[in-house]
Amino acid sequence: MAIKEYLDTHEVFNIGDFERAFPGSQSDRNLLSRAVGRGAVARPRRGLYVSKSGRFTHSVADPLEVAAAMTDDAAFCYLTALQLYGVAHDVTYRTHFYTRYEVAGFSYAGQVYKPHQLRNRSVDTQKLFTGSGKAYWVTTREQTLIDCLARPSLAGGPEHLLRAVGAFAYLDIDKVHELASAVNRSTQARLCWLLEVKSEAWGVTDTSLTELSRLLGSGPYYFWSSKPPKDAHWVNRWRLYLPYTEQEMTSWLSP
Repeated sequence: MAIKEYLDTHEVFNIGDFERAFPGSQSDRNLLSRAVGRGAVARPRRGLYVSKSGRFTHSVADPLEVAAAMTDDAAFCYLTALQLYGVAHDVTYRTHFYTRYEVAGFSYAGQVYKPHQLRNRSVDTQKLFTGSGKAYWVTTREQTLIDCLARPSLAGGPEHLLRAVGAFAYLDIDKVHELASAVNRSTQARLCWLLEVKSEAWGVTDTSLTELSRLLGSGPYYFWSSKPPKDAHWVNRWRLYLPYTEQEMTSWLSP
C-alpha cells in the first residue's frame, strides 16, 4: 500500500498503526514526516496523526477516534461517558478517558483531551456501539454514576450531573452497592441522597438504603463545596449539605 493510499483511507492513526502498515520502511516514515511538514497530516501530539489528505482534507476528526488512537486501552468516562449514553445536556469540548498509561493531556482542533490514569484501580467498562456503527469502551452506567458523584466537576457540575443521570431508565442497584464500597464517604452520602430521591424509578428499597447508610460516618458531607461559600442546605438523614434547596435539586432529576 502506498503512503498516499494509506492517508486517503485512514483519518486517525498512531505510529504503531503506521509501522504495522509499513514495517521496517524508513523511506515511508520519511514520507510521513514530509506529509506532516506540508500540512497533509496533522500531528496533535507525538506519535498521533490525523490525515488531511483526500476526503479528509476539510473534515474534523471525531474526538472519540483521536482519543482511542492515543492509547490501546482508552475507556471513556465522566462527561464523555454521559454523552455516549445519550443523557448529556451540555455541549462540551473535553474528552475524558481512562488509561493505565501515564500520558499527558493535550488540545487539538478546539478539543481538550483529558486522560485519567487508573494506576492500580479497576473500573467496570463495556463496549458501546454509536450511531456511526463504531464501538468504544466506556464505563458502565453504574460506574459512570459513581465516578460522576465522586467528581461532579468532571460531569459538568451538580445541575448537569443530576439532569444527566436522572435520565437513566435503569441501573443495577446491586452493582451500584458494590462500587459504592470502594469510594469515600462524601461520595457515598451523595449516592444515598440520590438513590433515595430516585428510589421509585430505579427500584431502590428501604433495605438497600439502610445498608448504604451504614457506610456513612458522622459527617457532615458536602455535595459540591466544603469551602466558602459552602453548601448550606442540610439533609439530616444523610448528614449531607446540598448547594441548592433539595426541592430544586430533586426537580433536576426528572427526565
